[in-house]
Amino acid sequence: MQIRTDRGEVISFTVKLLCDIGGQRYEVVRFDSAHDYPHKDILDTAGNVVRKVWYYYFSNSEVVTLAIADIKEHYEFYRERYTKWLKTN
Repeated sequence: MQIRTDRGEVISFTVKLLCDIGGQRYEVVRFDSAHDYPHKDILDTAGNVVRKVWYYYFSNSEVVTLAIADIKEHYEFYRERYTKWLKTN
C-alpha cells in the first residue's frame, strides 16, 4: 500500500492484493488513483487489466477506505478466481 498525502488529504494511492500461489507472488487486484480518478483494476494472469471499475464521485481517501474493506471482505473470492485462471492458462 502506498499513500501520498498533503495536509491530511490523500493526493495519490495504490492498494494492491498480492497473493502467493504455487511459490509465486501475483498482483490480483489493484486500487489506485492513476488516470485522474480513483479506480479498481482486476488483473489477469499476465498482469493485464481485464476490468476497470471507476469511482468518479468518491475522493481518494474514501476509495482507500473502500479498497481495504473490499480486499478484506473478498480476499478468498479474488484468490480462488485467480487460482482458477492460472489453471486454465
